[in-house]
Amino acid sequence: MNFKRLETFIWVATLGSFRKAAEHQHTTQPAISNRIAALEDELGVRLFERESGHSKLTSKGQELLPYAEKIVFMAQQLRKRADRGAS
Repeated sequence: MNFKRLETFIWVATLGSFRKAAEHQHTTQPAISNRIAALEDELGVRLFERESGHSKLTSKGQELLPYAEKIVFMAQQLRKRADRGAS
């Protein structure tokens, strides 16, 4: 599982827009679309209903979002702990 894809999923869900998520992550909208498509393929579910200029979570996306948030949070904690022990 790719953490960048999970982070992108969280930002699109939070901001409600692929374009806004791209701006936030300092990348392009096509890169965001590719990450979401790859995550949807990997999970075998559709995460967003895409409407012009706006993206809304599907019911499955709503169900999976808290898990993505926990995974990303735990990965951040792991990095912080590892950095503290590095010498």
